[in-house]
Amino acid sequence: MKRALLALVPVLLWSEPVSSLYEKIEKSEVYKSRSEAIEADLQMKKSQLYTDGWRAGADVGYADVKEGSGSGTEYGITVGKDFVLGGSNIEKVMLENSQYAHMVKKIEKNRLAARIRELYGSYCITLQAQNAKSDLGIIYDDIIRYIDKGVKFGEFDIGKSIMAHLALENLNLQIAELDSELKSYESKIKAIVPFDGKFECSSMMPDFDKLFDPKYSALSSMLQKKVESAADSMKVAKRRSPTVGVDAGYSDEIDTRRYMLSISLPLSYGSGNEAARAAAMHTYAAAKHELEAFRKEYVQESEALKTRLENYKNHVTIMENSIKISADTLIEQSRMRFKAGEESLISMLKSAETKLQMVETIIDIKTKRHKAISEYIYKYAIDPKGVTK
Repeated sequence: MKRALLALVPVLLWSEPVSSLYEKIEKSEVYKSRSEAIEADLQMKKSQLYTDGWRAGADVGYADVKEGSGSGTEYGITVGKDFVLGGSNIEKVMLENSQYAHMVKKIEKNRLAARIRELYGSYCITLQAQNAKSDLGIIYDDIIRYIDKGVKFGEFDIGKSIMAHLALENLNLQIAELDSELKSYESKIKAIVPFDGKFECSSMMPDFDKLFDPKYSALSSMLQKKVESAADSMKVAKRRSPTVGVDAGYSDEIDTRRYMLSISLPLSYGSGNEAARAAAMHTYAAAKHELEAFRKEYVQESEALKTRLENYKNHVTIMENSIKISADTLIEQSRMRFKAGEESLISMLKSAETKLQMVETIIDIKTKRHKAISEYIYKYAIDPKGVTK
């Protein structure tokens, strides 16, 4: 059992709190990859809005003039550029898109933090389960030493010793499985951010007033910005002349040098422009509906989670009190009566198994509570650090 008891050492020495892992997210390869994809999407939108690039052209030809007036080579060059009309509107759209992209990056960062929080908390709950079972292992060790001594002096038959050893081996197997889970959580965290694997298992309960306030949700801010961006895009789509083309040219003909300046104004009465305006209007309407649906869902899920957390809290309190008042007392009395020859080995083991089942029930409830909060934080892209007490 010494191996299991040493599991507490990383918690007590050189530990790294979960808050320090949040600070490493922006430097992680996972976040950088997602951030670059968001930036690429922003630049793609920018290229679609800006069409005011430079143009250059050249031509060369040979003229054979009739009636003997001469012949020769002719050439010409042109330089042109498209200028955006209503450029201030497009600049505003680009600013909105840039802010929107920043918010999408924040959502990615917050969700990675939520994932780290879930893994970190799950590790600590699992460690708690392992330590609780290790404490039971000490009781089993004490029973086995007493039985083995009794077998040696003929007080107990060998069957009792085998039964006690099997019970301990089963418990050790459970502890080993929990140890494997601990390593898995550690590896999953390291896949997101650099981590030395030394946990600080303090309380991770959030400030629930902040948790259920939508202003702490990056998703809420992003959806609001999405509506604003769609509204500005709709204004740009309604412009009749998106660009004006200006071209300057020079040509050298056989008997003439020619300088030209031309301006072109596109017409926007085509079906393509009408379709673009219609698409912008639908995008704006969809963004408004999405924001409204989010607000309603947020209220409903917040109320549902509050109810679940209250139930979990009550169950945990009841079970922890039962262990202190009933299970621990039952184990101690059973052990004393067993050593006094007043109770059977099976009764002694049953009392220990009862506490084990109660511990597992508590761990299960705490795990469900932790996952419920973590899933809520992840879904609504809440910064865990911002809602920590």
